[in-house]
Amino acid sequence: MQGCEVARFEHAGDVRIMTLLEGEDGSIELREDLRGPSTLVAYGEDEMSLRVTFAPDAVPTLLAVVGQSGKGSLADYLADEGNGLVDLMDLCDARELRYSFASVGSQSGISIRR
Repeated sequence: MQGCEVARFEHAGDVRIMTLLEGEDGSIELREDLRGPSTLVAYGEDEMSLRVTFAPDAVPTLLAVVGQSGKGSLADYLADEGNGLVDLMDLCDARELRYSFASVGSQSGISIRR
């Protein structure tokens, strides 16, 4: 997978990095890497990585969902500090768009939901 960091937000010791990765097969993986005091409060862990993966056949619908949110592209959506992966997952759930979710925590290890 080839990827790029789309946005980095830093406030009061918290860091949130949004990354967009594209697979050779046309799949898309989005990552939200979190660390800092708010991550400890929210997740009980120093660091947390949230990952959402869309199969190639789901990508056109994903892009339509993002467009309906008022953003011109997936990168624009991720670069908006008000949007997190959980927000995108809520949009996808409302439209019954399938994706795979994984979280990787500094203490808890890996959790996967399909």
